[in-house]
Amino acid sequence: MNNPLNQILTQDEQRIILIVAGIIMMGSLLSLAGYQGQQNSSGLSDSLRIALAEEVPLKVDIRTASAQELMAIPGIGQKRAEDIINYRLQFPFENVIDLTKVSGIGSGIYRRSYPYLVVFGDSLLPESTSSEQTIGKLSPGEIVNLNTATLEQLCSLKGIGPAKAKAIIAYREQHGDFRDISDFIKVKGIGTGTIEANLNRIAF
Repeated sequence: MNNPLNQILTQDEQRIILIVAGIIMMGSLLSLAGYQGQQNSSGLSDSLRIALAEEVPLKVDIRTASAQELMAIPGIGQKRAEDIINYRLQFPFENVIDLTKVSGIGSGIYRRSYPYLVVFGDSLLPESTSSEQTIGKLSPGEIVNLNTATLEQLCSLKGIGPAKAKAIIAYREQHGDFRDISDFIKVKGIGTGTIEANLNRIAF
């Protein structure tokens, strides 16, 4: 069968045309494959961006964290971060709940901070209950003897956080046992409102 191109083009010219056509076809196929690959890559990139955008709770170890890391915890500003560092230099943390022993950090801040803390030791998971159950390890109706109570037990009283509990302990160490309400009200930060709220729970 005669090739009509033989009348127009030489054999060499026909070969060149075939080579050029082959290159164009291969380029088109590669371009198509590259476009699909780019789409897949773009899809992967979007998934990665979505994954990275998801909030992962920060975990801070209060035993070793710097002031900047501590300030990333909700409720902890520069002053409290410094107080935490100063406290742990004197009294190394044995568990996470020891955080409530730092001045200015009560059960509310402890509950807010807990999801962001590295848990260690015999630590309590805060619940949406009263601070009496969470921090003081006492039932709401249990009597607290002001002359023998620990810091945690004093914190179970209404309106008494770690700072006031420390003030109570410091007062009794300096002045001796509380004899009655008149002695208790002499403690800095203790007013008639605090006494009235706890009248049925305190003993001397």
